[in-house]
Parts: sequence; structure tokens; C-alpha cells
Amino acid sequence: MKLKTEILGSDKHKTIAMLHGWGLCSKVFYPVVDSLKDRYRIVLIDMPGYGINSAIPANRCDGIVSSLEETIPENCALLGWSLGGILAQKFAITNSKHIRALITVSCSPRFTSCPQEGWPGTDAKLLKKFSTLISQNNCQAVLDKFLSLQAMGSERMREDIKTIKGLLAEAPSPSYYELQAGLKTLMDEDLRNNISRIQCPSLHIFGLKDRLCPASTKSIWGRKDNSHTIVFEQSSHAPFITQTKEFNEQLLLFLDKYYL
Repeated sequence: MKLKTEILGSDKHKTIAMLHGWGLCSKVFYPVVDSLKDRYRIVLIDMPGYGINSAIPANRCDGIVSSLEETIPENCALLGWSLGGILAQKFAITNSKHIRALITVSCSPRFTSCPQEGWPGTDAKLLKKFSTLISQNNCQAVLDKFLSLQAMGSERMREDIKTIKGLLAEAPSPSYYELQAGLKTLMDEDLRNNISRIQCPSLHIFGLKDRLCPASTKSIWGRKDNSHTIVFEQSSHAPFITQTKEFNEQLLLFLDKYYL
């Protein structure tokens, strides 16, 4: 099923599609859009059950990727943040000839930690706790807790949360079913054995103070000529909110050089 999108910028420009994180919608990217729209055509994609696609039933990872195959324009750059980063990686793995560049933000091939393998990430018990807490009547309260967890560590924690809430003020809230489906994807997906299939140039952005996706996971990407990692030292889970100017500068540098 093709998803509805919000498109900004001229059709004459190259395209970058963006996928949001758990519990939010693509309006969270507006601070990034402002710096890109004069030079790129931006396609903002809300996952099923979110934002302008709130009427579409929730889906798991494979189902969403199938919808993205009908939605994402060919030969575009693809950016995914957090949960959206997992979807972006899976899309790049299964549609290697479809996109020209990949950008992941605060995400890794496996979101949950695996202590026995020395793999850092979010404790699966924490995500299971959020899953248990969510009911039909308290979705917004649980989302507020998760926003606080995302911003934790940032010196601008309160400002970051206020900014995100302001951007999403008029967006419909996801339901219990969408939130549960997203948590299952965060808990279950493990793409580590497949990332070698990502052949396009890639940029992987982390926040040094991120408690959910530690910057140490950058080592998984190795040292390839077309694969790059950046760590924003003052940021937690949303570097495009905490260090907007620096984030936009680095994103444009990458796109201008590698999105050919």
C-alpha cells in the first residue's frame, strides 16, 4: 500500500526521503527541512498509524518496508531516525539499487543490547516495560516518558522535549496498536549480518550522550570509503533537535559530496 507523503521543495531538485522514530511523526524533521528545501526535494513519510497515515492500520517491519517500496521515489537519498533508521537500513538491504545514499540517525543494525556478545544498545527489558505500561488509555503518558528518556543526557533536555512537542502539537497521536508494533520492531530486528549488502554511500550519526543507542555502536560500520560516522558531543537521541545547525551542516556536506 502506497503511503501518503508531505513533499517540500522543488521537483527539479534531487530527493531525500525521511522516516521518523517511534511514537512520533515526520513533522519532527521540520528543523532539518528548513535548511534543505531550497536545494533538495524532501519527502516526509509517516509510518502506518502515524500522522497523515493515521488511518492506515499498524504494521510490523516487513509490512512497512513493503509499503515503502511503493512510496519512496527511486534514486533518492533515504534518512531514518531511531525506529525509522531500522526501517531505512532494511529498505537499503532489500532494495540496494533503489536508493543513492543512506543516512541513519541514532540507530544501529540491532537496537537492543546483547550483553553476551558485548553489543551495546537499549536493554530489551526497558522496551518490554514500555510495552507492558501501554494501555488504550495512557498512550500519551507513556510517550511523554519515552521523550524524557530520549532527551536524557542532553544539557538542553527540557528545551529539546518542548521543541519536539511543539512540532507535533497538531499531529494525531498514535494508538496502542501502532506503539506496540513499533516496540516489537525495536526489540526483534537484528540486521547485523546483512549490512554488508548496503552498497550505497552512507552516513551514520550518533549523539555522544544517547542512552538508547550508544555512540560506540558506530564501530559496526567499519572503515569503508563511502561509509562515514559522526558523533555529536552535546546531543542525546535527537541530534537534529539539540544541535540543529551542526547537524544540518554535516548532512548537507555529505549529500553534496556523495548523493550523485
